Amino acid sequence: MKKFFANLVIFLSVLLITVVAIPWNNLGQWGLNISFLGDNELLVKGGIGGFLFLLGLVFLIVSIREYNYDGKLQQETANAAFLPMWLFSVAATAYAAILVAFIYTHDTTNQTALIYLGGLGFLVLNILGFGHLLSSGFKIRKNFSRIMIFVFLFEILLVSGGAAYYVRTYVVTNYASFYTYNYVLVGAVTFGFYILHLILLAVKKNRVSEEELLQVDYEPEMKQAKQQVEKLAQAPMKKAGKKQQALEQVDSRKTLIVSKDETIQSKGKDMDPTNMLYEDVSVDPEFSQTSNQSRQINSIDYYIEKPKMFKPLDPTFDLLVEYVRELPNVVTKIADEKITFYLDRNPFLVLINYGNYYRMAFKYELEKGIRLIIKYPTISKNKSTKDDLWFKANNYGDLPKEVIYQIVKSSYDQSVK
Repeated sequence: MKKFFANLVIFLSVLLITVVAIPWNNLGQWGLNISFLGDNELLVKGGIGGFLFLLGLVFLIVSIREYNYDGKLQQETANAAFLPMWLFSVAATAYAAILVAFIYTHDTTNQTALIYLGGLGFLVLNILGFGHLLSSGFKIRKNFSRIMIFVFLFEILLVSGGAAYYVRTYVVTNYASFYTYNYVLVGAVTFGFYILHLILLAVKKNRVSEEELLQVDYEPEMKQAKQQVEKLAQAPMKKAGKKQQALEQVDSRKTLIVSKDETIQSKGKDMDPTNMLYEDVSVDPEFSQTSNQSRQINSIDYYIEKPKMFKPLDPTFDLLVEYVRELPNVVTKIADEKITFYLDRNPFLVLINYGNYYRMAFKYELEKGIRLIIKYPTISKNKSTKDDLWFKANNYGDLPKEVIYQIVKSSYDQSVK
């Protein structure tokens, strides 16, 4: 629902800024005989600016709450907070530039109009350029920076609105004589660019580069995980009651559903992973239809450089387990040597502890998973699952903690969808 309203706000903003950019000196030429609009053009357009400011303010509050809760901001929410005022600033400045252009084209000797036209053109370019830079920062910055960007946008709105008011009131003298019939096409051109922008966004989303995969602010997630572990360390361990435990029999093995009130303490032994480097992660029978029996290393695998063993694990296995368990609506199941995490009864992550390293099997987008395989030799396709979107990773301490947290968060987010 939030995504729908965000897209609706952006659509309304595009619609309203076309109205702002078009001169209203003769509405009758388009069959709109509404004298109130023509007589109060600046007042109505100023009201549109105020309305867009309120829309942006509402979604600024939404974005602050979303960042505090999720540790990140969705692109739609950021756009709904940023674009309304920015689009109005572009439209208001363009409106003033159109009026000055009319004056100069009818009197090319008017040097004052030429200076105004150059200044307004420079202002439009600055609004477009700074808007492009600030829009990317608006999504990834923290809340204080986000608020400061919003305040800066409001100042730009006031400057552009003031420029339009000054030109219309003090510079233009024969407004009614301007021929503006063809300027109704501004609306068609604006919506054409809007549709093109949507297409480019869709293409860009499907072609996420390797750098974009890693350019995420992980600090809130890691800080949250650290706080969770410190909280668990200070709290006394609770003994699980009968209602908190449920034993099931799956393929002659005991499984245990663990509530979030219980603490999971791993007991993995240090093992030499050389012989298990190419072993596929076994997964629960309820979502595994196939089993890969092949354990032979082919000629290509033979020449793959094996990771150096071992480095300190960051995050540790226990820290990672507690981080995953604190995600909303996650159900934890322990079966033999592995821990499986579910969301709405659908598994999205499996963790296995081997002491000096641990293994992950996770759901992931296919293209992003392939990029991870290319970059990190200890990440590969999980062959023992039928689903093409399962991958596996061995963390010997060589995987960056940012990548580990991003894998878990993306796997969880994909299951939410």
